[in-house]
Amino acid sequence: MKKLALLLGSLLVVGATASAKEAVVAPVEVSKEVVVVAEPVVEVVEEAFRPTGYIGLEYRAYGETEGHGDKVAKDGLGNDLSPENQDTWNRGANNRARLQTTFGIQMTENSRLEGRVRDYTNLESEKNKAGKDYATETRLRYFYKHNDVFTSRVQYRDEENDSQNFQYMLRMNAYQNKGGLLSKVVLAPSVYHSTAPDNGSDYFNKVALDVEYAGNLPLGFTWDGALYLEQYFYNLDKIQTSATTKKDKEFVTSVELYLYRTFGLYTGEKATVDFNFEGGYDPYAFNQYARYNDKGERTANKNSYSLYSSLSVSTKYQLTPAVALNGGVGAEYRNWDNTDESSANNWRWQPFVYAGVRVNF
Repeated sequence: MKKLALLLGSLLVVGATASAKEAVVAPVEVSKEVVVVAEPVVEVVEEAFRPTGYIGLEYRAYGETEGHGDKVAKDGLGNDLSPENQDTWNRGANNRARLQTTFGIQMTENSRLEGRVRDYTNLESEKNKAGKDYATETRLRYFYKHNDVFTSRVQYRDEENDSQNFQYMLRMNAYQNKGGLLSKVVLAPSVYHSTAPDNGSDYFNKVALDVEYAGNLPLGFTWDGALYLEQYFYNLDKIQTSATTKKDKEFVTSVELYLYRTFGLYTGEKATVDFNFEGGYDPYAFNQYARYNDKGERTANKNSYSLYSSLSVSTKYQLTPAVALNGGVGAEYRNWDNTDESSANNWRWQPFVYAGVRVNF
């Protein structure tokens, strides 16, 4: 019995020891707390559209064309000489001034309104004044961008002779390559209506296709222009094609081509001074018919052109971030009076000076 009791006691001791070892060596699971850090929620708020725009004012004065003025020649009794006995070349286009007001408003992301008002004044004295004082010309344009390709343009103009015209144009960006020899092409079909100066029956309509183009040339020159394909429909038989024949329709093609270059003379913190060159055909026109009078004499050939170049020195001063002053002096060389293709002549210089201000908002 004692042996049996000792054996049972030994087994109990061994079992207890084994249990104690298992309790010691058994792995202890450590509870790990998982911390989830929430990313901050950034709310993207689109900036509200704010209309922007500008207002500009410029006064430009033109001097006498080289070698010619507007003085009316008198005889010994103080009477005006007939046109045959005095120089009437470029009469009325000298010693005049132009006050121009421009503005533009970006009304929404896709719509824009632009305006231009030009008021011409004859600077000749009453004694020597030739021609008439110039009236005011007003132009308003509204643009609506449908997408990256198509933009509608509605235009209204009140001309110097008090005639008014209206135009709708659909402008299509057909090609774009910024910095290239040909950088853009815009195709723009349009319809046009022009009233008579007295709101009478001498009005006309027009359908047209404008092809506008621009590009870059070596040595810092740039160029642009337009090709105008225009079909005129006159309400009256307006175009006299012989002594006895008149037409009420005509197809006209015109080409504008301009070349530009600006040379920086001075650049400061707020001021710049530049030398500017500009020139080209303004325009070269190809009419369907030549013009005649009642005697059957030709008064104008089918084709005509105005070819010019302009040299100027301009300055700009940034008065504030929103206000800029500008001005300049220069001269323009052009065949002012005779633009007939076969007899164009009298290329002469005409000086000009201008000053202006532009305010952005």
